[in-house]
Amino acid sequence: MEAMNKRIQGVTAAFLVAAAAVLTRLCTVLTNADAIAAGNAQGSYILEIPVSTGTIYDRDMQRLTNTATRYYAVVHPTADAVAALFTKVTDVSALRKAAKQGRPFFCEVTDSEISHPNIRIVEVAEQGNLPQLAQHLVGYRHEGKGVTGLQAACDPWLSACNTTARLECTVNATGVMLPGLANSIYKDGGGMGGIITSLERDVQQITEAALADSGQNGAAVVLDIQSGEILAMASLPVYDANHLADYLDDTDAPFLNRALCAYSVGSIFKLAIAAAAIDEGLAEGYMYTCTGKTSVYGRVFRCHTHEGHGLLSLQDALTVSCNPYFVSLSRFLSPESLVSTASAFGFGKSIRLAEGMQSAAGNLQTVDELEIEAEKANFSFGQGKLLATPLQVAAFTACIANEGVYCTPKLLLGVTEDGKTLLNATPTERTQAISAETARQLRQMMINVLNTAEDAKGLPQYTTAGGKTSTAQTGRYDAEGVELCHGWMTGFFPAESPRYAVTVMIENGGYGNTCAAPVFRRIIDAMTIAGY
Repeated sequence: MEAMNKRIQGVTAAFLVAAAAVLTRLCTVLTNADAIAAGNAQGSYILEIPVSTGTIYDRDMQRLTNTATRYYAVVHPTADAVAALFTKVTDVSALRKAAKQGRPFFCEVTDSEISHPNIRIVEVAEQGNLPQLAQHLVGYRHEGKGVTGLQAACDPWLSACNTTARLECTVNATGVMLPGLANSIYKDGGGMGGIITSLERDVQQITEAALADSGQNGAAVVLDIQSGEILAMASLPVYDANHLADYLDDTDAPFLNRALCAYSVGSIFKLAIAAAAIDEGLAEGYMYTCTGKTSVYGRVFRCHTHEGHGLLSLQDALTVSCNPYFVSLSRFLSPESLVSTASAFGFGKSIRLAEGMQSAAGNLQTVDELEIEAEKANFSFGQGKLLATPLQVAAFTACIANEGVYCTPKLLLGVTEDGKTLLNATPTERTQAISAETARQLRQMMINVLNTAEDAKGLPQYTTAGGKTSTAQTGRYDAEGVELCHGWMTGFFPAESPRYAVTVMIENGGYGNTCAAPVFRRIIDAMTIAGY
């Protein structure tokens, strides 16, 4: 019996050993299966960093937007990597919270001076809180979309040029980055695509500074005479796109681009009347004696000099800006001739700068309206219903300086994908508005006006120029009963071989020689000193 029991115990022990081996093998197989399943559950984790929209460039590929740099750290959340960021972030608690997730994350840091194997620094270009040059032209964005200006007009292309920094890494089923596996970080878009404008950054800065020095609302435009390209366009008051709510109730309307708004023109329009007279052969010998006033069908038109200017030629009348002379001269010019000449100079026509972005058309009287003698008289010295924008006046001036060739003002030169190469270049539209000989005579008259007029505050110190001022009546009066007038000055430089046209308008500024001419002079002198 005892032998039998020993045999049973031996068999049982052998069975238990075999069973244990089988269970061990089974556990191993199951464990490996779990590992294989977990391995099969591995995936990619993509982390996107805030985008930078397409850039707006000046003509020399200098950035007008995205001029600031923001730094982001892409972090593999090891303890030492997180610790290395403590002095580089403004919110340490947010850093710790992100790190506890165990997954890669990004956070904004103060600079790029971080060296750690588990940290990558990504630079993102953006506007930040810097003042925006050419704010009214550039416009602003909200929630990733362009709202005004070029940001809105060119939004499809600018959005297509968005730059996104992305981190791709391998994670397990729970989202934890697997160590020892390759991770990659790259940028979509490269941050260089955008649009190329005709603006010249330095000229824009000069123009904005000169206008700001006036301390008054208004606008200034600088054009390249040969091409019609807009080198600068400034408007005051300006707004800060970082604090839009501060301007919503501002009665000075800072969101308005005054360079594209229509205003009463005044005496600078006498140049258009002179052009019509020269073309018809009336100007050279036409003399008129100004007695201080003239009458048209019982309506009196007064000169700004009560005692009158005496006997005047066309050159004299432009220099002293005599209204009665031009009222008299206009009687010999047909309404058809006057309207045709003004229209050829671009008056009464909107100027398209980009999709959905254009100047006001202003107002050019019709032939029928000028059949009324009183309206024609007002028209002869730029008053009545005539309205024009500073941009239109600048183009008109450039036409005179450019042998009578009118170039439609242009703001967009094309687009770029790499910040270096101009694509889809747009051609300049040119028409012969007046004869070259007429233009040469007008140009010389403008040179004579600026250089012989008494106390000409627009005469530059460092170069030569031609120009004409205006004091345009508005029909509106201040609390003291004084009529509000817009002050203008427009002209070109250098006088001998004109390259640039400059127009300044000061809203409700009073006499053009007092308010607009000093701005005109400052722009020209600053450009000349800068080598333009």
